[in-house]
Amino acid sequence: MKLIKLKLASFRNLQNIELVPGKKFNVFYGNNGQGKTNLLESIYLLATMKSFKQAKNVELIAFGSEFALIKGIVERDRVSREIALLLEKQGKKAKIDAKLATRLDDFFGSLNVVLFTPEEISMVRGGPDLRRRYLDRAVFTCDLSYLAAFHDYSKILKNRNALLKVGDGSGIEVWTEQLIQAAQLVIERRKAYLAEIGKLLQGFYSEISGNDETVQIEYRLHGVDQKAYAENPAAALADAIKAHAAEEKRRQTTAIGPHRDDLYFGLNGRSARHFASQGQQRSFVLALKMAEIEYITRCFEAPPVLLLDDMTSELDRERNQNLMDFLKKREMQVFITTTSLSNVAIEEMDDNRTFRIREGRILT
Repeated sequence: MKLIKLKLASFRNLQNIELVPGKKFNVFYGNNGQGKTNLLESIYLLATMKSFKQAKNVELIAFGSEFALIKGIVERDRVSREIALLLEKQGKKAKIDAKLATRLDDFFGSLNVVLFTPEEISMVRGGPDLRRRYLDRAVFTCDLSYLAAFHDYSKILKNRNALLKVGDGSGIEVWTEQLIQAAQLVIERRKAYLAEIGKLLQGFYSEISGNDETVQIEYRLHGVDQKAYAENPAAALADAIKAHAAEEKRRQTTAIGPHRDDLYFGLNGRSARHFASQGQQRSFVLALKMAEIEYITRCFEAPPVLLLDDMTSELDRERNQNLMDFLKKREMQVFITTTSLSNVAIEEMDDNRTFRIREGRILT
């Protein structure tokens, strides 16, 4: 799976860009604020239709423009396709080979990406929202039905919260029943993904750390008895919602559900968040990303495209080397941003191309 060509028009500070990347390593370098991360964001949007910066459409369109256009030629299984994404203030339109994509299956899967940003290095110690966002992105890549399940849950949650905000108890039971049904679909897909990732995580962590420390990754239900959920999910969720009724009334928002759940990262049987060193935490996240890449490769029988946003500033020399060794063994396309070529081991990157970015332009 490769990105063969990328064209951008009026995307953030990138007015008119045409890029022909290499098949292996591609390095965008230049000072901060020039557009390097914007290039990665455009590739991510082309694959997922979402911004990894949580940006709204209006923020993605260059000042003074009515729309932005992202167009890419991608290759998968030796077949080339053109993907185009039109960003307008009121929404997005996607085309595949110049035809409007009317189904998710038509658009997604042509270009799979894995994102690694400085924000994710803090995933272990940061808030649960970081871990949930990581998990939702990862699950959806190999399970397209997850997006529909997540959207259904989000709509029900919004309607239930609206009733709680106005203090209208009439009809809340109907939304609660729907919430419980939708929540189970989201939770089970999340847990199924983690079960597969857990099988890969230990091996990569051991390879990175070079020791026999054990790692764990588990799904943690917020406010719900884990054992009771395993025996009867619907009843466990219903009991938890009843138990938190007073809290919901006071806070005017739904207290139980996937939007409040979390991931547990364990190291040697203890919480990595509280007891792991910074180095151990970074090794954990790096191993998690390696496991994600391996899992997607197995799903599609082709490696994803890897986007590394300024990771050289977050990983020390040893972990950078571990990551580089991992990538060199795989026939995958990689895009890296950095402020200087001296920050990356360019001499170790076989088949590399470098692109200097300044003021939203690619300099030759």
